[in-house]
Amino acid sequence: GAFERENRHLGESIAAIRGGKLIAGLLARNPEAEMAGFRGVRRLPEMPHAGHLAPVLAQHEFQEAFKNFRDLQFLQRNLQQWEESLGVFGDMLANRRKAYAERLPQVRAKAQQTDLAALQQRRDALATELTQAEAAADGAAFASPKQRALQARLDSVRATLKALGADPDVATAPERLRLAAGAMTWDLAQQYPLRLWEAKKALVATGQQIDQARQRDAELAQAQRDEPARFDALAARSVELDQRIQTLRPQVTALAREQQGQLQEIAVAELTRQQERLAVYATQARFAVAQLYDRATLTVEAGNAARP
Repeated sequence: GAFERENRHLGESIAAIRGGKLIAGLLARNPEAEMAGFRGVRRLPEMPHAGHLAPVLAQHEFQEAFKNFRDLQFLQRNLQQWEESLGVFGDMLANRRKAYAERLPQVRAKAQQTDLAALQQRRDALATELTQAEAAADGAAFASPKQRALQARLDSVRATLKALGADPDVATAPERLRLAAGAMTWDLAQQYPLRLWEAKKALVATGQQIDQARQRDAELAQAQRDEPARFDALAARSVELDQRIQTLRPQVTALAREQQGQLQEIAVAELTRQQERLAVYATQARFAVAQLYDRATLTVEAGNAARP
């Protein structure tokens, strides 16, 4: 009776294994985050009779097959994640393409509002004036707005005195005018070296800024030509990867299903061998019981024959 009960329990375990409970339970109770990171089965799954699994899980064949199955599961998750990531990437690419198509023409139009050619001409004219002023050591060329206004007043006073001629009421005015003009000339001469250096520095900075603006405009024009092709290349690459994933996912799923079937067959084969041994033991037990009955019968018959 014990053998027959155990045989029924083995049948229940085999049915549970064929139903996928063994593999699902092993995966749930022994998670593995990485491929080829198998650390063995540490926790038995919940099964009708988990004790039957000990000899199954101890087999090297089952361990290797389960490791391969788990790697296939990892590949399935990885492909799914890539498929989702490619979808997000496609949305990002579409948004970038749209924003680029809308904003770049506006940026170029705004940049082209600045007449770089006119600015370059103005800069070259200032460079010529600076060269001439430096050659002539003309401090007045670098006068500040306040000094220019004062110089204009001096010129106006000079013209007025010239128109008055030898008027005794303004006899001292020419001398004061001369002193004021001398002071102005002295200030301009004192400030000339510093202002010349500052003017040269500003002229160099202006040229650099014009060059940078021209380079940025050229880069924008180049981007307007190249970026659409780059977007198209990225979109084509995304489509290609998605097609590869769509091809690989069914293959990996089929391999995982096949591997799961092999795992279940390994386990079922081991439990079937246990059933076969139980069948042998039960047959032996029946023969033993029959022999006991026979001996008991012979003993009874012998006792009856010995009675008078």
